[in-house]
Amino acid sequence: MRVWLTLGAAAALFVVAACNRDGDSASPPAPSTNGSAATSSSTGPADVATVMHDRHERYEEIGKAMKGIGRELKADSPSVDTVRGHAALIARYAPQIPSWFPAGTGPETGIRTRAKAEIWSDPDTFRQRMTAFQTEAARFNQAAQSGDLAAVRAAMPGLADACKNCHDRFRTPEGDH
Repeated sequence: MRVWLTLGAAAALFVVAACNRDGDSASPPAPSTNGSAATSSSTGPADVATVMHDRHERYEEIGKAMKGIGRELKADSPSVDTVRGHAALIARYAPQIPSWFPAGTGPETGIRTRAKAEIWSDPDTFRQRMTAFQTEAARFNQAAQSGDLAAVRAAMPGLADACKNCHDRFRTPEGDH
């Protein structure tokens, strides 16, 4: 069964990658009507792989935005517009993140993921940390949209800490998945 799941997941990822070549990398995964993307009893391996792939891609976008903000804040003349764009992306995704982790899309799938099982076994802590991230993302975005670089610099540690607090508990280190 695991071999079939892995082959099915690989096929699904290939299809998703081909479909994502349209350049619309900023659109979030579509939620289902029940609020979770893969909880129905008819969810198959391709659906799970798609949810996991989309989750990974959105996190890549958030990571690139964080790095872009860091680069701008280190620059001699930071681009306020660039910081605003990155901050807006993070703030837009932050409230969606909990829906990116429906039951059945964790390490038990056999599909490579850095998401730890604790996301599902300790949902209260995960929800608390997601709420803290959402708050900090909104605060950072507000500072960025104001154009006040001093306020952006002051808000950055709170956003970075909110990311780290979740990563420390709910994400495996690079190479450990």
